[in-house]
Amino acid sequence: MTAKGRTLKVGVFVFVGLILATIAVFTIGENRRVWDRKVEYRAAYDDVVGLRPGSVVRMGGIDVGAVEKVEHGKHADDSKAYVTLSVAREEAGRVRSATVATIEGKGLLGDKMVQLAWDKKVADELTKSGKDPNAVLAPNGWLVTAAPADPIGDAQKAAQGAKLAMENLQKATEGIADEKFKEDLHGTVHALRDILEGVSQKDGVAHRMIFDQEEAKRVDRILANLEVTSANLANVSANARDVSAQVKSGPGLAHTIIYDDQLAQGMTGTMVELHKSLQAVRTGNGLAHSFVYGDDQTQRLMGNVNAMSEDLREIVANMKAGRGTVGALLVDPTVYEDIKSLVGNVERNQVLRALVRYSIKQNEDKPHAEVKADTPQPTVTPSQQKAGN
Repeated sequence: MTAKGRTLKVGVFVFVGLILATIAVFTIGENRRVWDRKVEYRAAYDDVVGLRPGSVVRMGGIDVGAVEKVEHGKHADDSKAYVTLSVAREEAGRVRSATVATIEGKGLLGDKMVQLAWDKKVADELTKSGKDPNAVLAPNGWLVTAAPADPIGDAQKAAQGAKLAMENLQKATEGIADEKFKEDLHGTVHALRDILEGVSQKDGVAHRMIFDQEEAKRVDRILANLEVTSANLANVSANARDVSAQVKSGPGLAHTIIYDDQLAQGMTGTMVELHKSLQAVRTGNGLAHSFVYGDDQTQRLMGNVNAMSEDLREIVANMKAGRGTVGALLVDPTVYEDIKSLVGNVERNQVLRALVRYSIKQNEDKPHAEVKADTPQPTVTPSQQKAGN
């Protein structure tokens, strides 16, 4: 083969290689959106768990950008890791104030990526603080971050939890393997069997409650009565609540007593005056003090009152027994009949009537002392007029 032929082959090979390289570059760039104009955002993490520049940024399962930088803070005491994200400008309108940037695993090889997603809890917190969770995040703004998922760490924690569970299970099985525990368990099962046999075969309260229909009906009636009682208690409670509301809202005596300040002040004044009066009775020297606490004069007075009471009781007892003139008038009907008969005979006896007239006439003929004008004249009763006639 001539030199010209070899040169032509090499040129064709190089040309094909350049075409393939160009296609690969454009393909990779299309997948990573290398040629799109970008908007940068920032995020801070306590641990980026292996995230590095060039990692994919996804939103809703679609690649929207890449990680530009992963670096520490400028100060040595700043332990956070700061990540700069670049998102395609046409997708930047989807990044909102409530969008959370989470570091997640990509595939089984341990690669990491940043997942952007709208979070409801963050949106509620922003709403409570007076911010709009749907506001578009400005360029170079700080994204809300969440703790990155760590499957390996979660697996280690799960392994530790399983280890503790196995240790506890081993301790439990050791307790079960104890002979004393076996004996106790056997005794418990035996006692439970005796109880169940007694309930099912012997006539008792438990047996009747389970197997006796009449007992079941009686229990149902008791429960129904309890339900009625509960309803009545609820009504009583409602009535009490209504009464308390009425007392609170008024009008009425109870409302006035509880809520009227003037009445309360008046009652307070009355209590003060009563306290002063009782104090005066307790410490003073008046009749009330003597009557309550007693002295010689009060003792004599009470003795006289007791004596008078005894005398009055004795007089009343004698009158009820018919002793004396008044007692005879009250108790003996014959005395009443004799007086009635005597008065009637006086009215009917002409001789006695003439004698009465004569006595009155002789009394009028006797000289009388001169009576002054301002001296009151004697009053003549109707009985005297009748006797004079």
